[in-house]
Amino acid sequence: MPTFLVIGAGTTGIGAAVRLTELGIDHLVVDAGDQIGGMSASVTDGQGFTWDLGGHVLHSHFPEFDQAVRASGVGINQVTRNGWVWLTGDGPQSLVPTPIQQQLTELPTDLRPDAPVRNLADYYRNHFGSWLHDRFFEPYNRKMWTAPLDQIDHTWTSLRSGSLTPNVPRLALAGSAAPAPAEAFPYPQGGTGALWRAVQDALMKPGSVRLNTAVVGVDAASRVATLDDGSTVRYDHCVSTAPITTALNWVGQGRQAAGLRASRVHAIGLGYRGEPPPALADKTWLYCPDERVPWYRATMLSNYDPGNAGPGRWNVLCEVPSFPGRADSAQASVQAVQTSLAALGADPSSVVSRFARTIPFGYPVPTLGRDEVLRAADATLRGAGIHSRGRFGGWRYESSNQDYGYLQGRQAVDNALTGAAEDVYWYPERFS
Repeated sequence: MPTFLVIGAGTTGIGAAVRLTELGIDHLVVDAGDQIGGMSASVTDGQGFTWDLGGHVLHSHFPEFDQAVRASGVGINQVTRNGWVWLTGDGPQSLVPTPIQQQLTELPTDLRPDAPVRNLADYYRNHFGSWLHDRFFEPYNRKMWTAPLDQIDHTWTSLRSGSLTPNVPRLALAGSAAPAPAEAFPYPQGGTGALWRAVQDALMKPGSVRLNTAVVGVDAASRVATLDDGSTVRYDHCVSTAPITTALNWVGQGRQAAGLRASRVHAIGLGYRGEPPPALADKTWLYCPDERVPWYRATMLSNYDPGNAGPGRWNVLCEVPSFPGRADSAQASVQAVQTSLAALGADPSSVVSRFARTIPFGYPVPTLGRDEVLRAADATLRGAGIHSRGRFGGWRYESSNQDYGYLQGRQAVDNALTGAAEDVYWYPERFS
C-alpha cells in the first residue's frame, strides 16, 4: 500500500488527510506550527480575545466540504454581510456601502469594456472608469497586493474564483434597482480555527499529525524527506502545502520560482471594552484605499461571533501591508491602527488587548506570467512525487478559499492514486 507524507496541516493538508483516512491509506502529517489550521487557525490571547489570522468568510461550493463542516459538530453562525468602503479615511462621513461601483449617481463616460486588457490596472480602468480606478481600485489593490497593478494579471477577477460570473460586480447607479435582500454567510462559533480542530478530531486518523515539525530537505530520487529533528520519512506520494518556492528549493530547483511574489501582512487586532461605536456597530468589514490609513481591510470579528470578544467587549482585526523595502514591524503598526480607528469613534482608552503578528506569506500575488511558472514548477515537483497545493503550495489566489483548499487536498490524493483531474486547483471558475 502506498505511503503518503502530507506537509502542512492547513485546510489543504487536512483535506488530504481526511481523504487518506477514508481510504485507509497510511500517512503522516507534519506542520512547523504549533496548531492545526494554517492560515485558517485562530489564536486566543491572554485577555480572552480570539483572533483569526485573516478576514475569512466560510463559503462552500462542494458537498465534501459541507460534509466535513457537518461532521465537525461546530456551531455555525449566520452573519449578515455588511461590508463598507472607508473611502478617504477622515471620519464616518466617508463610509460608502459595498460594492462601491453600485453607489454612483451617474455612470462614467470613459468606459472601454472592449479595449485590450494587459493587466489588472487596464481591467479596472476599462470596466469602471478612471474615477473609480484612481480613488478605489488602484490604491486599494496596491495596498492589498503590495505590488503595482500593471504587474498583476486580471484573469483571477475577470473569470472569478469559483463562479461563472465576474468576481467584481458591474457598474450600476445607486437606487437604479430594488435593493438586494440582505445576504448571510456562515461562520464557525469560536473562530475558523475551531472548525478545523473539530474536523481533525472527527475525521482524521488519530495520532497522524506531528506539530512543531518542519521539513528541511527532500531527496527527490529516493523520495525521502528530512525533518528538522534529523529524522527522515520515506514516502511514495507527498502532498505539500509549504510555499512552492520552498518546495522547489528542497529539490534544488529554486530558480524555477523566479517571478512568483507574495505579500507580507501584519495582522493587528484591538480588543475593546464596552460597545463598538455607531460607525462600526453593524459592519462585518471595511475596505480602505486611503494611504494615510495603515490597513486595507478591517474585520469586525465580534460581529461574526460575540464569543470572539466576550460579554461587554468587541474586537476588530486589521490587515496592514508590509511593502518590500520598507522597515516596519507588527508592533510598530499597532499605534497607527489604533489612531485610525479612533477616527471612526473607537475610544483608545477602552482598548484592553493588542494583538500583533507578522504573516510572512499573506497573499500569493497573481503576477503576470504566474501560471506558466507554476506549470513548469508542478512538473518538476511531480517528478519528486510531490503535489504542491494549497494557498501557497499552489500559489493561485483564486483557488485559495477554505473550501477550495480542502478540495485541493482531496483531489491531490486522488490524482496521485488514480490520475483523477484536479480541476479545483487549475480551473476554479468551473465551480459555482
